[in-house]
Amino acid sequence: MALSVWRRQTRNWKIVSLRSMFNRFFENLTLAYESIYISGLGASPFQLGLVSSISHVAGTVISPPFGWLQDRYSLRKIFLVGVALSLATRYMFASAGDWVMIIPAMFLTTLAMNVGNCLTICDVSLKDEDRSTCKGICDGLFFIPALLSPTAAALVITHFGGVNVEGIRPLYWIQLAAGALLLLFLAAKLTEIERPRMGRSSGIVGDYGDVFRRGTYLKRWIVFSAVSTFSVSLTTPFTPLFAHEMKGADQFVLGGMITAGQLIQVLFSMAAGGMADRVGRKRIIYALEPLYWASILILVLAPSPLFLILSSALGGFRMIADFVAVTPLMVNRVPIDCIGRWRGILGMFNGVVSIAAPVVGGYVWASVGPSYLFLIPLAISILVKIPILTTVPEK
Repeated sequence: MALSVWRRQTRNWKIVSLRSMFNRFFENLTLAYESIYISGLGASPFQLGLVSSISHVAGTVISPPFGWLQDRYSLRKIFLVGVALSLATRYMFASAGDWVMIIPAMFLTTLAMNVGNCLTICDVSLKDEDRSTCKGICDGLFFIPALLSPTAAALVITHFGGVNVEGIRPLYWIQLAAGALLLLFLAAKLTEIERPRMGRSSGIVGDYGDVFRRGTYLKRWIVFSAVSTFSVSLTTPFTPLFAHEMKGADQFVLGGMITAGQLIQVLFSMAAGGMADRVGRKRIIYALEPLYWASILILVLAPSPLFLILSSALGGFRMIADFVAVTPLMVNRVPIDCIGRWRGILGMFNGVVSIAAPVVGGYVWASVGPSYLFLIPLAISILVKIPILTTVPEK
């Protein structure tokens, strides 16, 4: 089934998916070490949260005008500019000598992620009946190379001196070199993306008003998306730090945590995606969200570092739900010719909460306790996210 779905997709979607497969391998090299790297450059937990918050300012500011541009202009050119910007961020990380130097790098990283995001290309290239299955292919089967990156990163770090700044730094140089090669591949192979044309413009404000007139349940989805983003942004900068400092995880356990979560994605994403297209996306979310709750409790209560790997494995099911169920539900809220502006609206609101969340996380870590920080997303999921989702239809 997956093979037949793959064959009937557009050439551009296949190219973007293949690039994402290789790009994930190199992105994942630093996934478990970024907060440790920034802390090693001199940042305190509060400053670490501040750096993460500042990085989201760019995304918040750019989202509305950028979403409008995506609906009106060449997705190919916009995507290539974003990928090129990401190369500059890798150089800035690799050459940083102090944590303050990471601030412009993080700011530009968020900008590059918005401009060089392939999700809108996927939105306009896929039919709704294939959307969850294709997300399962891209985020499941094509995640297989990324399973090797934590081990590769651990070996590189070990060779260069262990879990410290100089041990982690070479990973960013590797990302820079690989990113340049992948940019050349995209520039040579990617053609203009076909999609429905936006109607006559009435100005950026009027065009955004059109999204709300034509979309369904947008305000509820904005709240759902914002609280979900707050939960992720609250804990993401601190999870590797918590595992390393509070639970004694070394580079191999940190790598094992990343591998465990991604292995779950590889094993179950395609099946979950196909099931979501058949039985409904909300049912998949209801089934998988409790596994995320369990992952939080295991992380907080872990008596030894090995339990952290189990926690990450269970957390991988939340990622599957986001890829194959939450994203297709989001796309279905608006006509496809509005998708750039719709993502721009969500990006603005998600950016606002992403600015605040890491600062709140740094405060909770320092003033209340690291373990309490990870219980907040559990409460948000049970008391806010799931109740909102029950009020939003599939289409």
